[in-house]
Amino acid sequence: MERLGLSAGAPSSAGQSFSGLPARVGQLFLPAGTVLPETSHAEHEVSFIHTGVLKARSGGHDYLLGGGDVTFIPAGEVHSGEVLEDLTLSYVLMAVPGSAMPGPRQPV
Repeated sequence: MERLGLSAGAPSSAGQSFSGLPARVGQLFLPAGTVLPETSHAEHEVSFIHTGVLKARSGGHDYLLGGGDVTFIPAGEVHSGEVLEDLTLSYVLMAVPGSAMPGPRQPV
């Protein structure tokens, strides 16, 4: 087993990597009013919304996400969002099979 710790009180985390898995995990706190511009990335992204509300757009569809929601964004899918209520989430960025995991960065 590999264990990575995420500090629940930390405002954000740039991500930590597992040595035996091409993935990074992290945690973000985003205050209400934060706008997440359109982006895409080479990794698959799974996000776990702990608290708050996020108005998101991904793959041409609009979503209203809140505490308890879990999302999957395939690699390369364009996504964006606006934080409506202070948001805390944890994420996993996973390399697409056959590709290398890029250096540390946060999902958007």
